[in-house]
Amino acid sequence: MKNFSTVFNFELKQFFAKTSTKVIMAVYFIIAIGITFIPSIANSNLFKGESNDNFNRSAYVVKDVSVQLDDLKEAKKYDSKEALEKDIKDKKLDEGIILTKDSYEYLSRQSIFSKDSSEFKEAFGKNVEKLVYKQNGLDYDKVTNVKSHLPQPVPVNVSGDSDIQTQVVNVIVVYALTFIVYMTVVQFGSVVATNVVKEKSNRAMELLVVTVNPRTLILGKVLALSVAVIIQMGLIIGGLFAGLKINSSRYSDNIKHIIENVDLKVLGVGLLFALTGFVMFMFMYAAFASLVSKIEDVNGAITLPMLTFIGAFFANYYIMGSSGDTKIAEILSYVPFTSYFVMFTRYAISNVSIQELGLSYGILAVTTLLVAFASVKVYRLATLRYGQKLNFFKLLFGK
Repeated sequence: MKNFSTVFNFELKQFFAKTSTKVIMAVYFIIAIGITFIPSIANSNLFKGESNDNFNRSAYVVKDVSVQLDDLKEAKKYDSKEALEKDIKDKKLDEGIILTKDSYEYLSRQSIFSKDSSEFKEAFGKNVEKLVYKQNGLDYDKVTNVKSHLPQPVPVNVSGDSDIQTQVVNVIVVYALTFIVYMTVVQFGSVVATNVVKEKSNRAMELLVVTVNPRTLILGKVLALSVAVIIQMGLIIGGLFAGLKINSSRYSDNIKHIIENVDLKVLGVGLLFALTGFVMFMFMYAAFASLVSKIEDVNGAITLPMLTFIGAFFANYYIMGSSGDTKIAEILSYVPFTSYFVMFTRYAISNVSIQELGLSYGILAVTTLLVAFASVKVYRLATLRYGQKLNFFKLLFGK
């Protein structure tokens, strides 16, 4: 126990003593705060064009049609389509409408960033609607009144899933946490693998195993990094809360709704699955890295755990796109090398029972223990072998 405590403290202190670690954590903290400024920046005039609230950048041409034009505010009247088109192309106007006996056109500069709706188009369209009703002998106000009293079906969710607004909030949480977990495993996986190979390449491992059991070494490394991850997550969450406190008064009602409706149970489940998956992969990274003796070989050594993790990451994005209801999503939520992403996603955006959640986590936890035992064995056998081509599975099964 004393040896474990020594290794654990040494690894943790060594990790935080690095300048790169301090810089990365500071950057994560600043990014976390910076993210909270995005909604208020997006709502500022910095990313908005000139205001058209009074239709002062809208215009119309009406020919050979007797229509009463109401509620068009400061919209300009043009005499010809050509003049209107020219001013829109020259960016003097944003939009225009042409109404003649034979045509009804809406003119604007189209792009992938164009808005689908236009208040000016809707206001003008209401006048045209009144004209059509009048031509057909109908009273616009009476028809509108009847329409407003028509019974509308009340949406009832019978699937057991959360409501749409809650699902939107949960999807945002899933995207954010999944990305953070991905970056964390990539960052710390590289750290643990590089440290193992460095100790082996400079023969420090020979001195270490004299006084410390290899099992204690790998357990100390992995658990020290797990604590470092918790600290890093705490910094990120702290940065988010600090930023939210600074910016909350500037947010729109929609953003406030998202923040107020974050489900702490979903967040808790995500963190539990993510941390367990992290520990499993750190054992794998350490064990596979111990198979080589040179720093330049480390990337090739950790290819299998790295590809497994990346595959799970992209599979999870497919699951998010399919609402978590497909058969493949259900299967992957019980496969321990993907469940730390997929079951969390299904729980957040679909209907998952507590029994399913418990079974998935149980399989993940047991697999993590098995991977830990396997990694300890391989690490112990590989640490003092130099200049040999080692195979993880051959060492594990004694071949």
